[in-house]
Amino acid sequence: MSGFDILPCSTCTNTWIQESGWRTRESVSCPHCGTEHTTDSVRLRGSQETLAGASELRSRIEAAEAGKAEIYETFTEDCGQYADQAVEVESQIDSLTLDAEKMDLSPIGSDRYETLAKTVLEPERRKFEEWAEEYSGIGFDAFENEVSLHNSDADIYREYVDDALEGWADRPDRNELPTGDVSVTDTRPIDTAAVVEIGDVTVTDVWQDLMASPALQYALAHALGGLFGGLDHEDCYDELEAHGVPFWLRTPIANAAKGNTGDVWTVVSDLVPELAENPLAAVEDLLAVASLFSGLEHTETVTVVVRDAFVDPKQTRRDQCVDVCDLLAVLAASLDIQIVGHSSTLRTLADRHRLDLPGVSNWCNRHRGDSRLGDLSERALAALNPSDRAVTILRDLTDTPDGVLSRHALESTHDVSSQRISQILRTDDDSLTDLGLVEIYGPNGDQMIQLLEAGERVLETFDREHGRQQSFSDFDFATGKSHLQCRVTPREGVGGGEDDADRSQETLPYRTRYANSDTHAAAAACGRTGAVTMVNGSIEGQSGDDGKVRLVSYNNEREEAVVAVRAAEPLPYTVNIALALASPRFIDRALPTDRLETIDDPPAILRDARNIGALSSEALADPQVLRDDLVEWGEDIAEMTTKLHHQDYEDRCAFRSSIMRLAHGLAGSIVHLLDLVGTDVIREIRVPQGANLEKHLKPLAKSLGISAAIQSRYGTFAPYRQLFDVPNCDDPLLSPAVDAADPTGTLIGSFVIRGPDIHRFREDLEYHLEAPRELVDDAPEFGIDITVRDVDRTDFERTISRILEQKNIATTHQAVSVLYGLVATPHDVAHVLNTRLEPEDHRREIRPDELRVALRGLDPTALVPELPRSVGKIIAALLAASEPLAQKIVADRADVSARTVRNHADKLAAFDIVRIGAAGYRLALSFPTASERKQPVAPATTTETASLLLDAVDPLLVSTLPPARYGDPSDPIGGVLFEPQDPWALLEIDAYAPWIEIAGRLTDGERQTQPEKRIQMGPELAQQSIEAAATSAVAD
Repeated sequence: MSGFDILPCSTCTNTWIQESGWRTRESVSCPHCGTEHTTDSVRLRGSQETLAGASELRSRIEAAEAGKAEIYETFTEDCGQYADQAVEVESQIDSLTLDAEKMDLSPIGSDRYETLAKTVLEPERRKFEEWAEEYSGIGFDAFENEVSLHNSDADIYREYVDDALEGWADRPDRNELPTGDVSVTDTRPIDTAAVVEIGDVTVTDVWQDLMASPALQYALAHALGGLFGGLDHEDCYDELEAHGVPFWLRTPIANAAKGNTGDVWTVVSDLVPELAENPLAAVEDLLAVASLFSGLEHTETVTVVVRDAFVDPKQTRRDQCVDVCDLLAVLAASLDIQIVGHSSTLRTLADRHRLDLPGVSNWCNRHRGDSRLGDLSERALAALNPSDRAVTILRDLTDTPDGVLSRHALESTHDVSSQRISQILRTDDDSLTDLGLVEIYGPNGDQMIQLLEAGERVLETFDREHGRQQSFSDFDFATGKSHLQCRVTPREGVGGGEDDADRSQETLPYRTRYANSDTHAAAAACGRTGAVTMVNGSIEGQSGDDGKVRLVSYNNEREEAVVAVRAAEPLPYTVNIALALASPRFIDRALPTDRLETIDDPPAILRDARNIGALSSEALADPQVLRDDLVEWGEDIAEMTTKLHHQDYEDRCAFRSSIMRLAHGLAGSIVHLLDLVGTDVIREIRVPQGANLEKHLKPLAKSLGISAAIQSRYGTFAPYRQLFDVPNCDDPLLSPAVDAADPTGTLIGSFVIRGPDIHRFREDLEYHLEAPRELVDDAPEFGIDITVRDVDRTDFERTISRILEQKNIATTHQAVSVLYGLVATPHDVAHVLNTRLEPEDHRREIRPDELRVALRGLDPTALVPELPRSVGKIIAALLAASEPLAQKIVADRADVSARTVRNHADKLAAFDIVRIGAAGYRLALSFPTASERKQPVAPATTTETASLLLDAVDPLLVSTLPPARYGDPSDPIGGVLFEPQDPWALLEIDAYAPWIEIAGRLTDGERQTQPEKRIQMGPELAQQSIEAAATSAVAD
């Protein structure tokens, strides 16, 4: 059905009306500024079936945004709505005489009095002109200072009036309206209040058909009486507004609620059925009125006959179908909605709209009786083997809380093509859907796969008869526990107790997946070649999927690879890193055979200097063989871990050491190969909170030190076997020629260590980076320079730039200051910017209102973590607000006391993070409104021209010190404002230290509390490298 849509322009912020059908084009052009917008980026503001209706709706939207809704309402009462105005204008234009020669504008008979008027009136006119000049100005300003025309009461009531009008014309959120389950059946019910058919229809058509039913009109009349009968006029209006009833229906319904039969039937037989034709009406208005059936005491039945056209995407657009489904779902909360149709049509309806129409799933499961389940299970057991990928997919589904995975998530889990997944799910003779083990529903591009009860029975049978063959991937090493019923000492790093057998149903298995763009961007931005960066903050997925996944990614344009694993002990760390790097998908992207062919170093250098494994003669001659050998190496390690957990070994310690040695070797070989092809590699290690320092973290620190030694180089030589006493390892065949002028090498790539309490093992990590093992006798005189550092403003800026670059948005100094000042880690920043901001067609700078929208996605614990947790809650509450809030409202929304708000508000206001005014509290970031986009709001402390840290500290001390101390140069706190001024001295005072750190970040005047530390791995050198000497000189 044709119509007219209201579209917004993100460049000039104007709106225009476009005839329906524009979505079939690649782009649309704003008629105001000429900007071209891609169709996918345009967000529809509203739709009407007629141009007049669209024009009226657009006028009301713009009046509401300008705060002139009441004025416009008065205007329409006087002049009519847009259609009436257009008719009046056209009629006046038609009545005009446009021929100038035929127009005589002089009054009739005016020529008869022209001479008389000049004779009689001229003297009088001159007399009054003289009097006017004589007396003009007398008393004009006599009372200027005594009288004010300003109405002081206006300000008192303005806020009240604004609040009262704000929600008057707001539409309800359809997601917040009550819904119910529909019933699906093959046969029509006998007793029904209304029957409607849905084919190629819109929600308007369905509404008109439904409300034309006298039985439903009668039911609505009773429902209105049940909801509003007996209420006084004011209470009735409040209830109507709370239900989201359109404002133009509130007065008629309020009048009907008094009990006048004529008013009632006017509402239910005229106004409500014609509601869809009102040019002001939107789908949400129909849904709000539909929810009024909740006043019924006895449920009525409505039959909805579904035709093929409704489920055919070529005949009915999906958005039209969703609107109809939403209407039926809202009606189902109060009425018995019976969906009737041919079984094939109902099946398609379930596939496409199961998520839109509650209750359809119950119909899908109607035939799953025990006998049928047994038949399905027997057939599946005969067709499948426990090692089949199809069974692995079933296990992926059973590992989710509700047995449902998106098609996209499933494909990302398996290293096979999308076509192969389709074959397993649908097209093979014994596909999972054909066997009745899974069900697929949802529209193309957004399909969901659900595990059925027959699939669960098949897995139970396989587990009972064959046992679940577990590999390393099935164990959650982050907790130091195994899912097998075996006794293994926890301090060994892989064991747990007998009660851990139940954990297999609660946790997800380990697997290797590709990292999303914000994970890659944050890790790469924090990584510095030759450095270990410490990121103190929470790690996502501590109890969710991310905690069980090895993440890898490769950026071809930047030639950088990221691998991220979660571990608190040596074995899971080394094995997870190795298996992630050796995953086929990562190898094929980062080290494809054509890149391996470019390596031209002699075999002796590759084998005996860099100590790269898997370099047989065949592998050196054929890169494909090398690729396959690396992947097989990883598979061998995974198989060994399976044997370890099954206790299939003679000497546990020796066997475990073999796994560790092979994992270190595999990871080191791939890192050196990446270095040879020019790829930067960043390893991110996520350390969970609460790990035991002696049993877990100190051994992990040593393992990290060994990794750093293996994955470093001096020239073309790996230093591990050259410098350190490695057990069960032959002496190296080649030794480097040390350059006395440059005796230090470098760590390949970088490490990023993340976690909420990683500071606990930082000292141990620095120690083992310097000395991972005992030095060999007569070790060569070279070392490896490694820097240990904390994140700083540069890491945030690099992260922000990477994410915004993907969205065609430029960063600003102010944006970096705001995010660096308020957010815990670059990873938190990357996540919210990536997930909450849309790409732009035309490059522009990020706006403060977009920072507000992005920061709304953060947990309060990720906001100003240095400060008390209540401060983060207050900031989160103010971020979520759309207007200034009273102190009590801030306290309620932040779940803190009003006193807590008062205690922190002045300090936050001192840094211009929060502003306190007559209207209440607000965060100093623009609200996402047109007016504040044009006049941005941001903390003054974050501007590029902002004054020094001292000017931010000054108001802080004003708000926290008595006047006598504030003005006392000898006071340990107030004295920092006097010469020699040193606001950083407040870092030594616990009560002020976190606030000063925040002020330093906001004003770009940060002082590192823990400066970078340069570590030299290897023997003590008499000669420093030039770079190291320069660094030491600067430090001194």
